[in-house]
Amino acid sequence: MNIFEDEYKKLNKEQKDAVDSIEGPVMVIAGPGTGKTQVLALRIGNILKKTDIGGSGVLCLTFTRSGVTAMKKRLEKYIGAEANNVKISTFHSYAISLIEKHHLSLGFINIPKLLDEREAVFLVDKLLYVREWKHLRPRGNPATYFSDIKSLISLLKRERMSPSDFQKEIEKEIKSLESDPESVSSRGASKGELKKEIIKKIEALERTREIVDFYEAYEEEKQKQLLMDYDDVLEYAVELVEGSEDICADIREDSQYILVDEHQDSSGVQNNFLKAVWGETEKPNIFVVGDDRQLIYGFGGASLSYFEEFKTAFGKAKLITLVENYRSTAPILSLADTLLSSDLTKEKLKSNRPDSHDIYLSEYSYPRDEIIASGIYFKKLIEEGLNPKECALLVPKNYHVRNAMNILRRAGVPVSGGDSQSFFDSRAVASFRKVLKVISNPNDIVSLSNTLVDSISGVPAIEAHKFLRDKKLNDLSIEDLVRYGEGNGLFEGQNPISVWGKKLISFIDESSSVGLLQILSFAGNELLIKNADGHEKLLENAEALRTFFHLAEMQIQNNPHQTLKDFLEYIGRLEGYNMHIPLATFGEHKGVSVMTLHKSKGLEFEAVWIAHMNEETLMAEKKGGFTLPEIVKEKIEEKSLAVAKREVYVAITRAKKFCTISYARGDVKGAELNLAQVIRELPEVHFVSKSADETEEELLSYGPEVYVKNFEAPEGEDFEKMKTLVADEYDETRVSVSLLNNFFECPWKWYFRNFLKLPEIKSDSLALGSAVHSAIEFVLKSEKIPTEKMIRDCVEDSFKKEGVNDERTLKKMTADAVEIVSKWIEVSFKDIAPNRESERSVSFKDPRFPHLNFYGKIDLTERFPGGEVAVTDFKTGSSKTSGVIEKLDDENRLSSYMRQLAMYSYLVQGSDKKEVISSKLYFLESKEGDKNMIYATRVGEEQIDLLVRDIADYDKLLKSGEWTERPCNAKQYGGGDECEHCKLAREIYKKRE
Repeated sequence: MNIFEDEYKKLNKEQKDAVDSIEGPVMVIAGPGTGKTQVLALRIGNILKKTDIGGSGVLCLTFTRSGVTAMKKRLEKYIGAEANNVKISTFHSYAISLIEKHHLSLGFINIPKLLDEREAVFLVDKLLYVREWKHLRPRGNPATYFSDIKSLISLLKRERMSPSDFQKEIEKEIKSLESDPESVSSRGASKGELKKEIIKKIEALERTREIVDFYEAYEEEKQKQLLMDYDDVLEYAVELVEGSEDICADIREDSQYILVDEHQDSSGVQNNFLKAVWGETEKPNIFVVGDDRQLIYGFGGASLSYFEEFKTAFGKAKLITLVENYRSTAPILSLADTLLSSDLTKEKLKSNRPDSHDIYLSEYSYPRDEIIASGIYFKKLIEEGLNPKECALLVPKNYHVRNAMNILRRAGVPVSGGDSQSFFDSRAVASFRKVLKVISNPNDIVSLSNTLVDSISGVPAIEAHKFLRDKKLNDLSIEDLVRYGEGNGLFEGQNPISVWGKKLISFIDESSSVGLLQILSFAGNELLIKNADGHEKLLENAEALRTFFHLAEMQIQNNPHQTLKDFLEYIGRLEGYNMHIPLATFGEHKGVSVMTLHKSKGLEFEAVWIAHMNEETLMAEKKGGFTLPEIVKEKIEEKSLAVAKREVYVAITRAKKFCTISYARGDVKGAELNLAQVIRELPEVHFVSKSADETEEELLSYGPEVYVKNFEAPEGEDFEKMKTLVADEYDETRVSVSLLNNFFECPWKWYFRNFLKLPEIKSDSLALGSAVHSAIEFVLKSEKIPTEKMIRDCVEDSFKKEGVNDERTLKKMTADAVEIVSKWIEVSFKDIAPNRESERSVSFKDPRFPHLNFYGKIDLTERFPGGEVAVTDFKTGSSKTSGVIEKLDDENRLSSYMRQLAMYSYLVQGSDKKEVISSKLYFLESKEGDKNMIYATRVGEEQIDLLVRDIADYDKLLKSGEWTERPCNAKQYGGGDECEHCKLAREIYKKRE
């Protein structure tokens, strides 16, 4: 053991104490960079040296697979082949081995299969689909509550709370609210009744009851299919050891020395396991190492109390503190200690490094500027000889990682996001999926038209767009592509659109006789590999294709007869549930690491830049979709200052030498941002501070182009031709309010949806809106109110025309539509004027814009004896307040709702020369008593003038080509994702070298 002895001699006094203390319970508080991995490895070696138990008698439990790999490598280096006999495992892997060995004791006939995250998606999806749910499966997006359901069930299982236990807590909470004197109003018209906020909370808890049913169904389905999920694993392990002394005795005999790494991350279930096995053993040989300041997995059930509990849980534990830091400079450690001191020891970290460097606290005008500056900083360090692998950019959220990686890549910085790079964010993936959809279903006109405007087709953008403008896209077929260019003499058949059509036909023909992997191979090689433009594009395409193969191979293992259609549905389902699929990248660890603060734990870098340290960003937390009983709510770790401090502490202590912290003064929408409180409270003496003015000057010293360098705004020859095409032909498209709303939301949305008229898949919400409107039109045009059966038939017919053929979906949506229409009849039908017209089409030519045609379809027009007119627009979905409807945007423009009402008045006054005395928005799905169910107003000259200004701007911007410079105002949900239409435009007209 020469290497072992050499390494042992290098230990400091406290480390040697930890290595030598091999008997009884020992607790080591190991600050960052104090060599805990070294201590663990050498302690195992020391156990084997001083005892005769052999490697198989030692069990080392950690929390990550990377931790297991690192420990095995280090141990093998120190003690040789005997390292292979030491049981080094994650808690979950060890628990799975117990379950496999003792599954009969748990009531399983065969060994249960572990559900991975992707398989869990499909189990949840199946349950959401096959059962009727009032709240859990919203029509607009069935995956809305997926994450909330998964997280809540995980929490309940960690807390060992069964569905019936959870149900009892809900009932208890409702009863408590109803009987609490503080819940009763003491004044006003509602005196003696429950307060409104209490009624709302009770209603919310009643909705949460549905989770109980789902939880029960989820557990039943897993039992039926012999499955277990990630949370079951530890629970089953605890169940085994709590229920069988024989199993406990076997474990104690097999594992006489236990080491637990990162013990501060232990959950209650993991602690229960240790106590169940060794709780009655006098002074068991359990060694735990951790750091209370690095507990950042509270959302996973970890709690400081579990770590502290170890001091007495197995008899009085020996306490050892490691404070000599071998990683970071003194200024970094001083900052870390000032930020957060340990609750378990008063000793401060001591640097073992002689060098010292300033820590920068830099303010920037905008969040994007922070990332641009970090890229310049890292490039400079790399040019000076620092390995890119020694640089890290740390950010709070996953979407910050994606945004930062894009900015750094465009700035020419080599980046490594590890598994942060998403399959669904890849351009090559999106392009190839469109083609695969056409191969799977040649009649898919949405995908077919999208392949044409995608660079994967090889069709010049302007040609594709002219072709699409001239076609009735609802009847588009591959044969139309193949025939395009006929009659061109010598060049017949060489038209790129025709060539693309023929290529698609060849793919379709070939796919009919081969399996999934072969389809991916021949289509992928042809489109992604052979046609790659340059080395970078080849790598990007190869990574995409490689990931397609990985996903397909996994699916084929589960179902050897997997078809392309099945595979595409599988991918679509994963995307629908926002599942993160890591891209199978090449050389993923060779660049600057970009990751979240959480992800950085356990790593170290020479230079660390911690970005987006704003209060609004760091302290932001996702609001759960369900109201929970207080006893459950208190189990969820809230984003507190203490939690934020631990996250920032971990980030700062990743740095060996250089550390920069940055924040923004405001966001791109003009909102003010503030430095995070946890940073603001630190003494200034720790930092060299830079103001936004100073950092802006630094950035500008690299030239103004630094702000837009490699920013892939649309450009190029085709781009200019496209602007000319639009200027020449935009006036051929009728101007409706939906067109104007699209244009001012995002000009590219207008371009693809209204100018090119690319077909789109209709969502369930839009299909429901169409069905409800058809039924209301049917009712209004009938001589007497139709029966419920007649309304149902009308609704079903509408859904079938919209392509809703799935029996369960059709049944649910039909019931929803009939209920909406029946409620409208009951509440409002009697008040409608006898002289009425439904779905009236109105056209108008305004002499101020003689080249434009204005058009609208008004849901309900009522005429009164005095010649006045009232208009109503029916809307499905939730109601909107008058404040939302009447609010002007930052450009002083009407909201989309008010623009609609203004357009109706404009059309009626222009075509009929009649005054519209009342304009209404009727929100058909409003709850009973909702005061916002009907919004009524009289559109005045002010609103009409604002509408006319919009029309004039629309006209001017399209004529001049300046429309492409308008900012996108589309709201993005899910944190910073780019508008799909802007993204498509950028991909079509990106700069080509």
